[in-house]
Amino acid sequence: MLRPTSLRYLALVAVFASSTVAADGAGLKVLPVNNGVNQLTFLGEPAMAVRAWRENYNAHGFDVVSFYARDKAAGEKASWNLVPVFGQVANADASERLEITVGGGADCVLHDFRLLRSDDDKRVMLVIAQRDMGDSFADAAPVHFTWYDLARNEDEAPGEPWLSFRQTRTTQAAKTYCDVEEAFDKELHLGTTGGKGGPGDTD
Repeated sequence: MLRPTSLRYLALVAVFASSTVAADGAGLKVLPVNNGVNQLTFLGEPAMAVRAWRENYNAHGFDVVSFYARDKAAGEKASWNLVPVFGQVANADASERLEITVGGGADCVLHDFRLLRSDDDKRVMLVIAQRDMGDSFADAAPVHFTWYDLARNEDEAPGEPWLSFRQTRTTQAAKTYCDVEEAFDKELHLGTTGGKGGPGDTD
């Protein structure tokens, strides 16, 4: 039997996933990720998200966010594991991201994310929004949402991490937006912020 958080299951999800937002996001709540260390649980395992500000001394500073988890079965001395984010490309190594970013310009946020989790912690999702550049930072342009499910490497497949976010699908906002926060709120009903960022808070 395939577990809902296995890599094999996610391969099937990628093929058969519906384009309806509610089908994937129903019953999940936004977990705010604020500047600093955020203590969480992922699929029942101790986890954390670290968010730090990358100063740029202009309107284009940005936040960097990375995810980590630890196997509770291994006890308190267990090592922290990085939880990478994988996209859908032919070369798996090229698709691996060790962190995600939040940023844009003085007028609008061009890319941000929402971390979602079910109340029973059996499903964790990541949604990343990316706005096309358009003619300038201040233009309304198409916004693309990329959806990921958190997967556990149940079979201990060589070369794969213990936990990772795996892309399942992409969707596009029905309207154009300058700020992806507005797209998150109006299109997916996930609010106008995924957490408080650093000194230049782009949220």
